[in-house]
Amino acid sequence: MRVRRAVELFNREKVELVIHCGDIISPFTLEFYKGLKCPIKFLFGNNTGDLIRHIDFAKKFGMRDYEFGTFFSIEAGGRRIAAYHGNNREITEALIKCGDYDCVFSGHDHISRIEKRGKVLFVNPGTLTDKHKEDMNPPSIAVYDSATHSARIITI
Repeated sequence: MRVRRAVELFNREKVELVIHCGDIISPFTLEFYKGLKCPIKFLFGNNTGDLIRHIDFAKKFGMRDYEFGTFFSIEAGGRRIAAYHGNNREITEALIKCGDYDCVFSGHDHISRIEKRGKVLFVNPGTLTDKHKEDMNPPSIAVYDSATHSARIITI
């Protein structure tokens, strides 16, 4: 399964934080993240599934370092990072243009890309699901390096 391969890659590369850009729909899929060796933040998007059961399943699978939300603002390596699912394009654009963030993560359209917009790096990791739109890229994740302020898309 692609999620397990992504978790293995994150562990191998010693990723310090994973941000799942949404949608996280089925609570039982949290089992595939339980081997992750760093904290994970899950963004709910426009398809949320059962919110309470997500928390129940995270506890059931022994996940200790997790958080669910609709928006995250964090600092890592001296960089301010915003993460928002992206289902409202105007909000995504406002986050990019506001000047408060060095990097903005979003995922709604499932199209992997990295765009430099002024000083802001916009990252959409794509999706691990099978292609279901002609304009989508192959299943992928993204890894951001705050030290170099760069990101890369990795096909899974």
